[in-house]
Formats: sequence, C-alpha cells, structure tokens
Amino acid sequence: MKGIRKIFLNINYKKLTKYLFLSFLLLITLILFGTFDFTQARYESEVEVSGGPTLAFFIVDVTTQSGHIKLDEMIPRTEPYTYTFNVSNFNNQKRANVDLTYTIEVITTTNMPLNFQIFKGNDMNTMQVDHDTTTTDENGVYYRHLVIDDASIMTYSANHTDTYTLWVEFPLENKDYPDKYEGIIDLVDIKIVAEQVV
Repeated sequence: MKGIRKIFLNINYKKLTKYLFLSFLLLITLILFGTFDFTQARYESEVEVSGGPTLAFFIVDVTTQSGHIKLDEMIPRTEPYTYTFNVSNFNNQKRANVDLTYTIEVITTTNMPLNFQIFKGNDMNTMQVDHDTTTTDENGVYYRHLVIDDASIMTYSANHTDTYTLWVEFPLENKDYPDKYEGIIDLVDIKIVAEQVV
C-alpha cells in the first residue's frame, strides 16, 4: 500500500494533464480524418454511378474486362443519353508487348424500352454493332447483346486509345406512361475481350 501511495505522490500532474489532453486531441483528429475520407469516398462513388460515366479499359495483355453502367432516373426525350468508354493498350505501369485485337459486347437487361447505338471516335454516322441478339436465362429474364467483332488492332509499338460513345435513347412516345417506368433501372455491362493478333 505504501508503494502505491509513493507512486501517486511522485506523479507530475501537470505533465499527466498535458499528456492526456494531447492524447485526446490526437484521438479526435484521427476520428475526424477517418470520417472525412469515408464521406469523400462515398460521394465520389455516387457521382461516378449517377452521372454519365467514362469507363476506361486497359488491355495490356490477353484478358477479359467488364464495366457497368446503371441507367436510372431516365425520362423519355428526343436527345439520347450518352456514355463514353475508352479502350487503351497501356496504363501507368506498362504497355502491351504484343499486338492486340479486341471485341466489345454490350449486354443490357431490357427492363426499359431503350434503343442503343455504339459509335467509335467522332464518327456519329456509322454504328459499330456487328451483331444484335436477345437471349433468355433460366428465370425468363431477357438480355440484349450488342457485339462489335474485332473492333480494332492495337500495335505494341505505340500507345493507343480508342474512344466509344454509347447512345441510349428513351423514345419520346413513352412519355404518356410516366408511372410504368418510374423507378425502373436498366443495367448495362460492357465486356472487352482482348486477344493476341496472330
């Protein structure tokens, strides 16, 4: 008991108070920064999904990549909704070391009466789709497949980026049925399959 009493008598309460105050301040600072980062990340992901996103695919090897676009809060109108996506044979770390060709498949869930067109670069007069088919899964859900075969050849000797524009039209004749499509979402998957040129 005397030993414990001796410890309490030797404590410098001024230094202890300062230490506790600084520890409390550091803890509050860490909590605030943690909350800020979480809030910022959540905001950025919401912006990416709800806007007209630009998807980027980097095919630096023989690979398959997918990206997603959620079509929601659409209203019938005369001008199309536009979404862009890029396909590149390089990223920050490296460039493909072989010549690559790739195919594009756009898969939609057909929940809404939408029209789709895909254009390459600035040529908005020539639609790029080679095949347009519809399939049904085991649950009776319909999917539409828009396929571009051998979209481009990217040589390994230089950096290449191809830009595509996906036009999504919600025809104006659907404006007479506002309740029918309210809250309905159409999901679009874009799949890029890269293969080596032989």
